[in-house]
Formats: sequence, structure tokens, C-alpha cells
Amino acid sequence: MNCDVTLKAEEFKTIHNSLYYLDCLGDPKVSELVETMRDALKGAYDQERNDFDSKYAYFSQIKEELGAQSIWSIYETADLDQPHPYPSGVFVTYKDHWGTRAQHCAVYGNTWRDLYKAADNCIRNSGDEHHIFIESFKLVGNDLVLSTGS
Repeated sequence: MNCDVTLKAEEFKTIHNSLYYLDCLGDPKVSELVETMRDALKGAYDQERNDFDSKYAYFSQIKEELGAQSIWSIYETADLDQPHPYPSGVFVTYKDHWGTRAQHCAVYGNTWRDLYKAADNCIRNSGDEHHIFIESFKLVGNDLVLSTGS
């Protein structure tokens, strides 16, 4: 091959995961080939790590600006000041990890930052101080169901 190739994020993820499963086979020759492929992908791994570090620093800055206790972990969203795709007037709904304390918080605004504020309020109000990583939203009716992790 005599050209530069660009991998899409999903393609890179597929290759990375496949290498993991090949390495799990425990065959020394396969493991040696896996390491050769990982070495060849070093540039892609470096780019991925740098992108992660940059987004982590950005999300940490937003967390500090908001005075939030939760941590934004939706890395597919690069700019929290951009509009989110959900309809106006939605509420964030969150049940703590144990499903005992449901919270319902209004979203005031149409940006990802506004969703962060509402999600942080729901997590705070729930009293769950362990599951503070905001991982996803799922639109159900007029509610955005918040999923968190630890």
C-alpha cells in the first residue's frame, strides 16, 4: 500500500477490540502478531490518547465553571456550548444506582452545557455520591433518562 490511510473512530475501535480478543487466545505466535499490529497502530493510539486528554481537560474546565460535582463522560460530544439534539422543554430523569430516589430536573436552555447542569442537579439531589459519571441520555417521551457510572 502506497498511500496514507485514515481510520474512522469505529474502524479503529473494531481493530483495537479484535486485537484484544486475538491476544486472549493465548497462542504465542498470535500474540506476537498482535503486538506487531499494535506497534503499527502506535500513531493512531497516540492520537486517540491525545484526543481523550484534550477532551478530559476541557470537560474538567466546564465542571469547574459550573461548580458541578458530577463528571461529564460523553466523549462523543466535543463542545458543550453546541445545541443538543433534544426537543425544548425536556426534563432529565434520574434514579440513583439503587433505583430508590427518582429525580426530575428541568433543562433550562438548549446546549449540552445546559444538560450537564440539569444532570448534575439530579445526581446531587439523589444523594448518590458514587455514580457521578454522566454517561448517556435516552429520550423517553419528554424525559431524558440519565445513565451514570462510577
